[in-house]
Amino acid sequence: MDTTVPDGPNARFRSGDVTNAAFFDSSAADLAANAADITLLLDDQGVVRDAAFPGDDIDAGEFDGWIGRKWAELVNPDSADKVDALLAAAMEGGERRWRHVNHLQAGGPDLPVRYLTIPAGKPGWTVAIGRDLRAAFRMQQRLLEAQRNMERDYTRVREAETRFRLLFQVTSEGVLIIDGGSLKITDINPSAARILGHTAQDLEGRSLDDAFGAESADTLRETLAVARKTGRTEQTDLTPAGAKGLCHALASVYRQGQDVFFLVRLSAGADATQDSAAGPLSRLAEILPDGLVLTSEDGAILSANDAFADLAQLSEADAAKGEPIGQFLGRTEVEFNVLTANLREHGVIRNFATTLRTRHDLEEAVEVSAVAAPGLAGRVLGFSIRPVGRRLVAGRSAESAALPSSVDQLSDLVGRVALKDIVRESTDIIERCCIEAALELTNDNRASAAEILGLSRQSLYAKMHRHKIGALPPKD
Repeated sequence: MDTTVPDGPNARFRSGDVTNAAFFDSSAADLAANAADITLLLDDQGVVRDAAFPGDDIDAGEFDGWIGRKWAELVNPDSADKVDALLAAAMEGGERRWRHVNHLQAGGPDLPVRYLTIPAGKPGWTVAIGRDLRAAFRMQQRLLEAQRNMERDYTRVREAETRFRLLFQVTSEGVLIIDGGSLKITDINPSAARILGHTAQDLEGRSLDDAFGAESADTLRETLAVARKTGRTEQTDLTPAGAKGLCHALASVYRQGQDVFFLVRLSAGADATQDSAAGPLSRLAEILPDGLVLTSEDGAILSANDAFADLAQLSEADAAKGEPIGQFLGRTEVEFNVLTANLREHGVIRNFATTLRTRHDLEEAVEVSAVAAPGLAGRVLGFSIRPVGRRLVAGRSAESAALPSSVDQLSDLVGRVALKDIVRESTDIIERCCIEAALELTNDNRASAAEILGLSRQSLYAKMHRHKIGALPPKD
């Protein structure tokens, strides 16, 4: 398919005198002017005497300042040696090669151009033909961004698969994945294998008859047929050949591309679970990466897992038994009292930001979720403690961007207001934010807020009055 040059054959050098001095005829000048995106006509001193810009992505008016200046002065300092090599190749007959040169542009990024120099015709004159590389650079940037996105997506998928595999292996509920075409077991977790009286390695890739026995396998096939039609089934009772007793099955169907798979959840009946009702759940709590702590209603630790012992720098989890949980949680005693008060009032709290103190007086930022539940000897409190220090470090830039209006307002004052006034203004903003955060944290309890901030009540009231902070709006 034919394409047209934006300015057609009319793209030419601007100065006829310079053209006549450099070329033997006008045809050669027109050919050089239309040969590339940028064409420079240089004298024996390397000074740009004329230029042509036939490319449709270049506004010739932006480059009027190039005329009459040395080519080496128009480029980035890193490209000056390349300009000298290009001029030497044209004037002295050296090796000619395309070279990447970056032109300086006021108020914008450098203009990348790939140049080749040739003699113009008459002695002392050189023609530099250049190809605009901005489109290629934009394409490279998009390619790099796409590659980074793919790497991030791959990392997320890998992390999600790791979490899935961990939950799949440690959950107390039996789970089987069955191929919808062959009705063979493609994946099975240890809990399901234990219910069926086998090991997971023995059952992977086996048929339903091998795993459940002929009678239960027929019942399960009927259940899977119903799941294929309706999407999921009601609970079905099975008596697998290798199981200790009755078990219950729930089936659902999902697609992966063109293939159909069944997800079957197994749970043991009452006879099979009397000996191990709490075992799998207890083992799961022990190996979870988040700290788990169970306390009495007065806060004395009843049990803790190894992850909490690592966070608190204890020699072992049993070393925490009998210790008050307030010894480890909370920046101050007031903050911990706020945490426990909300827990006793509402029964559950989620993602409460606080710090965990170790036996060696080190602190680490954590998120606490907790629940209050009835126990055998009164109410017990359960705490899930997750370290968030890395997340806070990674999110500092995003947190800084959360207050753009205040920063912009302060930046606008530069040049119009003295520095000491700007500092005073920024101090007021920070002070107001801290007071509002303390009031929100303490549910508008001003005495507790003053203690958190290290102020007397009178000082807090004075600062609230100065910043015009009243009562917090009620939460929905």
